[in-house]
Amino acid sequence: MDNFVLLKKSTELVEMSTSLGFTRTYCADDFLFFSGGTKKEMLKKLRGAYQKGLITIYHPVTEEMLRFALERTTVNILIGIEFIHPKDSFHFVRGGLDQVLCTIAAKNKKMIAFSFQEILSSKNRSQLLGRMAFNLELCKKYNLKTIFSNFSSEATSLRSAADLASFQKVLEKQRNVYK
Repeated sequence: MDNFVLLKKSTELVEMSTSLGFTRTYCADDFLFFSGGTKKEMLKKLRGAYQKGLITIYHPVTEEMLRFALERTTVNILIGIEFIHPKDSFHFVRGGLDQVLCTIAAKNKKMIAFSFQEILSSKNRSQLLGRMAFNLELCKKYNLKTIFSNFSSEATSLRSAADLASFQKVLEKQRNVYK
């Protein structure tokens, strides 16, 4: 399992990550992590990352930017899709993904990431867990690759690979309970 960390690379951090059971550790130097912005700004950042050979991770703020990132950009990984809609509908969960977006993502070989750090820092964990479970179910249905990682900005909030695997299993079973 790979570990994505929003910290500068250091030998201590890589050793800690390895001791926690991760095979590879990607630090802030190894990828470009960005959020929001306009389409023009996004394309400019992606061009620079492509020239440097960096992995690109995007946190969309609006549904329009999510669709643009899925359809027309070279973004590799999308994270935080659960935060696009502030409120759920009365009749269904608004997790940010739907069947159309999942089909586009599968066609363009995009990956969806789930961050454990977002759960740790969330004020409304129950809603976030429900949205993550809903998105994970859609990812499984449309054969999208998923990533479960820390995405931590502090070394003290890192969790082990076994913890993240358990987190993934909990999300998978949570949706199956309601069927």
